[in-house]
Amino acid sequence: MSRCAWVFLAAWVGLGLTGVESALAAEQTTQPAPVLVPGQTLRDLRTYLLRRAPKFVPPSDPGEWLPQAEQIRENVLNNGVFRGVPQQWRDGPVTIAWQETLPGNGYTIRKLRYEAVPGLWIGALLYEPDGLKGKVPVVLNPNGHVGKPGMTIDYKQARCINLAKRGMLALNYEWIGMGQLSDPGYAHSNAAHLDLCGRAGLSVFYQSLKRGLDVLLSHPSADPERTAVTGLSGGGWQTIVFSSLDTRVKLCAPNAGYSGIERRIWETRDIGDREQNPPDLVAIADYPVLTALLAPRPALLIYNAQDDCCFYAATARLSVFEPVVPVYEMLGVGDHFAFHVNSDPGTHNYLKDNRQAFYRFINRHFLPPDQRKDEEIPCEDEIRKPEELKIEYPPDNADFYSLAAEAMRDLPATKCPAESEAERGQWLEKTREVLARVVHADLTLRTSPVVTRLSASTMPVGQTPGTPVHLRVGGQWTLPIVEYAPPKGGPTACHLIIADGGIGKARELAGAVLDRGERTVAADILFTGECVPGITGTWQFAQMIDAVGARPLGVQVGQLDTIIEHLARQYPGETLHVTAVGRVSGLAALTTAALTPGRVASLTLPDMLPSLKDLIARKVSWNDAPSMFCFGLLEVADVPELIELARPTQVKMQ
Repeated sequence: MSRCAWVFLAAWVGLGLTGVESALAAEQTTQPAPVLVPGQTLRDLRTYLLRRAPKFVPPSDPGEWLPQAEQIRENVLNNGVFRGVPQQWRDGPVTIAWQETLPGNGYTIRKLRYEAVPGLWIGALLYEPDGLKGKVPVVLNPNGHVGKPGMTIDYKQARCINLAKRGMLALNYEWIGMGQLSDPGYAHSNAAHLDLCGRAGLSVFYQSLKRGLDVLLSHPSADPERTAVTGLSGGGWQTIVFSSLDTRVKLCAPNAGYSGIERRIWETRDIGDREQNPPDLVAIADYPVLTALLAPRPALLIYNAQDDCCFYAATARLSVFEPVVPVYEMLGVGDHFAFHVNSDPGTHNYLKDNRQAFYRFINRHFLPPDQRKDEEIPCEDEIRKPEELKIEYPPDNADFYSLAAEAMRDLPATKCPAESEAERGQWLEKTREVLARVVHADLTLRTSPVVTRLSASTMPVGQTPGTPVHLRVGGQWTLPIVEYAPPKGGPTACHLIIADGGIGKARELAGAVLDRGERTVAADILFTGECVPGITGTWQFAQMIDAVGARPLGVQVGQLDTIIEHLARQYPGETLHVTAVGRVSGLAALTTAALTPGRVASLTLPDMLPSLKDLIARKVSWNDAPSMFCFGLLEVADVPELIELARPTQVKMQ
């Protein structure tokens, strides 16, 4: 209620101004004042990411660059795209199930589905020119975030029809999460369920492209020396990633689909989905590097001047085009690299102007002059309704849920042996080492924390005032802490409480702890309480932390470890206890205890899942708890193993 409303109400009922002021004062005391200054965590996050964002330096020696480029490709494929993926997902011929054939005006549309990974079928439409003779160019056409229309979106149909009318084979395939593959199990964020099992979710997206190109190149008229890929938005992202890594692609034209990580850090609308910032990709090869991997193959980068979605042309040009121009010039093919800016309509589109830019580019590189037609061939009356292009899928078609359920079946890979104490000791030591690498825990942050005690008290618990503290960790993070001393006697124990809901939620438990005569400390760690960036979803910054080669869980562990070390130094005679409320805080606390056993006497986890497998079985969204889906964590240890690693700390699951 506003102050004016209070005054009016007071006058009407005869409370008087003094009563109004008292009511206002009472209302204000129930609103806890924040410990951090506004925007602190956002600034910390951006600084953290920028420090880890690699700078692309154009090579100057083609003799060195070309072998290096091949090494980068192998590194991205082995340690990014196919990390932990069964070999059978990568090898072997493509499996195709052909369906109905539809007649067109100078072409036919052949319906089909193909197997991207075992059990997961992707629907597609092959636009085949009539009267094919000899070898012809082939074009793979991914689509972006178009929702229910999926591959049947009108502008994509128009492009494929035009390519077929130019004598080219065009494959229009469905993107996972769109069209008929738009059930919850195909949501892009659920690729993280596979990541948790140590099996790259990115591989499913990549294989849908790879197998799509396999379909095209299996056609008897396909010319393997004239293969192209083009798509808008998420289709543009698919285009750059696939074309940079699969050299069977001889020409590509990504449209408004990507920019470098530095641009994404500052412009949240450019961040994209999980697959666009998969674990470790930027640490291996950021998008300027992927763009450079296209050289010397022809590439047309299409962007839109007033894009109403993402990736403005002007900033994208500075991010991924201008830095790569020297690479093409070094290789003597500067004319193979082009940038098209669409201003009509200039929004997020693959309409006529952008399509004609692509036709001109592919014609110039793939067709002799007498066969080129750069203008769009009218085909408005040939656009079909979605129901006409519907694909038949098997009823048990796999999705991210089922793929992850299969992957987690035999995890963790090793269990704590019970036979002998020596074997148990070896398992504990080795598993902790692997766990530290998997979560990328930085336990060196504890060495030099900077403590700033604020003068004003805040967030009282009953009659006990809270003392706010800023803890600067590793020169990177500022964490809010509120300390409460018990009103009677000197405390013999110090109890740290962290909560998914932040310090405000932790205060709900503080009273009972204070009544026991224990010092109580409430704190926030990354992505909890005040340490949540307010401008966008937590998951967007979480995926960028993954992409630069770190892990959100590892950041949380480093922060919590430092808070515990600070309390041990500050109150050396007091036994330390920790309570973590909520599953995110619970996993961070349990992982910290597993890596540094015995540093706290007890760890209470009132909301912790009994198994990380429940994240998959209960279909928990990665967006809701991104730090819990740490790549490969379940492969190393589940909750029972983490509890075993934490001994002698007593872990209480409630």
